[in-house]
Amino acid sequence: MFSISSEAKVGLFVLVGLIILGYMSFQVGKQTFSLKKGYTLDVVFDSAAGLDRDASVQIAGVEVGRVDAISLKDGKALVRLRMGANVKLEKDAIAAIKTHGILGEKYVELYPGTHGADVLGPGERIAKTERPTDIDKLLHQIGMIADDIRGITGSLNRVLAGQAGEEAIKSILQNAKDFTKNLNDVIVSNETALHAALENTRRLTGNLNLIVNRNDEKVTQVMDNLKTASLEMEKTFTTLSEITGGVNRGEGTLGQLIKDKTTADKLNKTLASLQEVTEKINEGRGSIGKLINDDETVKNLNEGLAGINRYVTKAEQFRTFLSYRGEYLFEKSNAKSYLDVRIQPTQDKFYILGIVSDPKGRRTTRDYITGGVTTRVEEWDRNGALFNLQIGKRYRDLVLRGGFLESTGGVGIDYFALNDKLKFSFEAFDFNKERRAHLKAGLEYQLFKHLYLTAGWDDFISDQDNRSIYGGVSIRFEDDDLKYLLTSTPIPK
Repeated sequence: MFSISSEAKVGLFVLVGLIILGYMSFQVGKQTFSLKKGYTLDVVFDSAAGLDRDASVQIAGVEVGRVDAISLKDGKALVRLRMGANVKLEKDAIAAIKTHGILGEKYVELYPGTHGADVLGPGERIAKTERPTDIDKLLHQIGMIADDIRGITGSLNRVLAGQAGEEAIKSILQNAKDFTKNLNDVIVSNETALHAALENTRRLTGNLNLIVNRNDEKVTQVMDNLKTASLEMEKTFTTLSEITGGVNRGEGTLGQLIKDKTTADKLNKTLASLQEVTEKINEGRGSIGKLINDDETVKNLNEGLAGINRYVTKAEQFRTFLSYRGEYLFEKSNAKSYLDVRIQPTQDKFYILGIVSDPKGRRTTRDYITGGVTTRVEEWDRNGALFNLQIGKRYRDLVLRGGFLESTGGVGIDYFALNDKLKFSFEAFDFNKERRAHLKAGLEYQLFKHLYLTAGWDDFISDQDNRSIYGGVSIRFEDDDLKYLLTSTPIPK
């Protein structure tokens, strides 16, 4: 049987090892050779501490190059990167020095820029960098924090050590325990009354929230004031830091409370007095005691909150509108103007107050006596203004209204369509036995938020040649100032 000597086995093992080593060297050399075919990019860091030559250059954890050289330029570290030939970086790319773990070796991490932007050419510089984390500075700061914590714990140990300090703390905790127990008894015994008060408060805050939502500009001003207040609070926190330092030194009332037993005794007496007050409240003595224990007082408070709630609800529902409407009468070559105030206390009820400027003026009648014969003549006062005074009620898309229309009794019907953007109107007024009534039909369309277009036929059954096609525009907007002025006026009951 064929056998291999020990010397042959050793030689064969060495030969295999040399073959493997040569293959690995070839692969590494091949990779390095491929990088040598690439191009170089420069990047400047404030510090390149811990970064070695030939360190890895990565994008998203994938190696794309190596550190080719590190040199000093203008007091900063100039790092030259050799990138693979197929790797392209945009000009707004970012470079940073990272570490594998806390104590691992450092490498250069690249963050590609905007996709589709211009790319960096060979020898160009990456302009944007991230400041590397200084581990030594971080460890130094942690050490300083540990020293501060050690000083605080030492101060607490000196303050709380000893029989006097222990007794003072026990006394304070016992009084606080008694105080919370009495307060809990008061709340449990008056749970129903408190629930009622909280429900009224919840409704009030809900209505106030609706008002705030409709006053965004004022809320923005409040937010700006809060920002200013936060800056003042920062100053206050600085002052509190100084105060805590004084307390630690035994200065001031709180410092004496911790250092001086006499001050702790005074605090115990104060807590005992508070306990006595809570007992009186629980017995129903004093204003707060009546509020907690007397159902009549709680009822009056609830009625007051309910009244405020009703007032806020009324103010929110109450709406006022101002409008101007101009109509041009084509067949008469005259213009007619309307100025109205619409007061809407509820969603489906409203009142209209207004004045009308009619080119014909106001119709009047005058009696003339000639030879004992009385003659009645109708005349037009062109300087006289007409007025509107109407009340209306809405039923879904239909509105019925009545009252004085252009200084005479009459009625009107409106029908809304297209989510209230289009309105059809019909009015009848100025009823008289000697002439036909004044009938008017038209429509109104909302063109923009406050601008409307109007058109129609005025006095279309007139027997005195007053009929005319008309067209015009209308401006209408809601006035909150007038609303709150009207809702704040006391109404006799």
